Amino acid sequence: MTPPSRTSSPAPASPAFWFGFEVPWAKLVAARVLVFGLLALDALMQLRHAPRYGAGGFNVAQLRWLDDLGPVRSSFAIAQLVNAYAFTLVMFGVATRIALPIATALYAWLYFGSQLDSYQHHYLVAMVLVAACFVPWQRPTDATATTRVASWAVRLILVELGVMYLWAAISKLDPAWLDGRTLAGQFGGPMRKLIEATVGWSAASVIVVITELALACTVWIKRTAWLAAPLGLALHLGIVVTGLEIGLFAWIMLALYALVIPDGVWLALARIAAAAIRVLRLDRVAARVRSAPTGVLAWIAAAFACTGALVCAGVCRFEFTLAVAIAATIAVVGGTLIARALGRSRAATALIIAHAFALAAWLVVDRGSTLAFDYYRFWGGTARRLGDVATAERAYQIATAEFPDEPSGHFQLGRLLLGRNDGDAGLAELHAAQRLDRDHARAFVAEARWLAAHGQRDAALAKAREGWSAEPDDKDVNELIGMLMAGRR
Repeated sequence: MTPPSRTSSPAPASPAFWFGFEVPWAKLVAARVLVFGLLALDALMQLRHAPRYGAGGFNVAQLRWLDDLGPVRSSFAIAQLVNAYAFTLVMFGVATRIALPIATALYAWLYFGSQLDSYQHHYLVAMVLVAACFVPWQRPTDATATTRVASWAVRLILVELGVMYLWAAISKLDPAWLDGRTLAGQFGGPMRKLIEATVGWSAASVIVVITELALACTVWIKRTAWLAAPLGLALHLGIVVTGLEIGLFAWIMLALYALVIPDGVWLALARIAAAAIRVLRLDRVAARVRSAPTGVLAWIAAAFACTGALVCAGVCRFEFTLAVAIAATIAVVGGTLIARALGRSRAATALIIAHAFALAAWLVVDRGSTLAFDYYRFWGGTARRLGDVATAERAYQIATAEFPDEPSGHFQLGRLLLGRNDGDAGLAELHAAQRLDRDHARAFVAEARWLAAHGQRDAALAKAREGWSAEPDDKDVNELIGMLMAGRR
């Protein structure tokens, strides 16, 4: 049996701890797909928070000199779209030396430039991304699953995780944590009952500290991966189960454990995947793709792919998607021309595929979630609280046009229109909200109050009673009915 091939050999004088660290290519591929796929999704999920950035012209950065350079709604949204796109390219192993540094710089700017999302996990992710810029994510020439890839940056990422666990454990050496009070205040559901019925909160808190200390000592050492991997996976799966994760951070941590899980596991999975590919004859499909024409037909296929991707971005309901997609398409066309001129047709094809997938993913996330509606809802709500009625009305107008079946947008727009005495339009929006949401009283209450304020007490009482029928336990509707009844007497 021939030994696994190696992409590089460390220089004899190099510190073996860093420059002698190697992982199989299969492990790097798994980590690349999992980590950057989740980071791309997380970037899209953060779009809903864009309206909070720069609201009211106020910003406090993590670094003082960034106070005046912090993101605002538009720049935050554009940067997150670019990050989602760039992380997707990296997930495919395409243009990683360009896309990853861009995404890293934008990520650091977004979260060091404002304290609106001042969660500590952003520091860790930013540091991991800096180290990841130096990992050879693109496939080495003729690499197989067993090819050993030397990377000091992968070792650095694991050391960063160890430091994080060490500090997490140290920060918990406090009576408020060790006696179980803090942990008990964060848990709910079946997990809470399980802990109370078994070890109790104090013991569970101590177990968390011991686990983090154990991970701090083992997560960066290959020989102890058999211990670190199950411990870390169990810890972060527990966080997912209890709902304590911030955004996708717990899932991103689980993805990073692709670098901790012993090499043999990934090599075994690679052998299983190779066998499945042979059985399904996917290797023949891949061979045909690689031998596909590289002339006019290839350009026609690329044009269709880019056009379809632009259509996806154009019908996406996130703001700025089409502008970002056009800029990305121009860059991809230029990159494809350069790659083909250099005789790298396979790299050009991979770039087009990754580009199309990235823009299609925007549409899938948009249509499969409420993120886009939340963006406009938060935009309108933030502007309304700051007294910017015109901007709030604009945001809710877009929300009702793009999401006509969402009652919240109609309700908020109706209230704003009634507030500036546009009775016909305001009542029409409230009626839409009432029709779409028959289980809540708020739209009925808003109309009843407006009618009462305009001297139509009988109509107001009738509308309030409709609201009571929708939600009998609502405090506002019951108080309003009582007031209107008293006024009639």
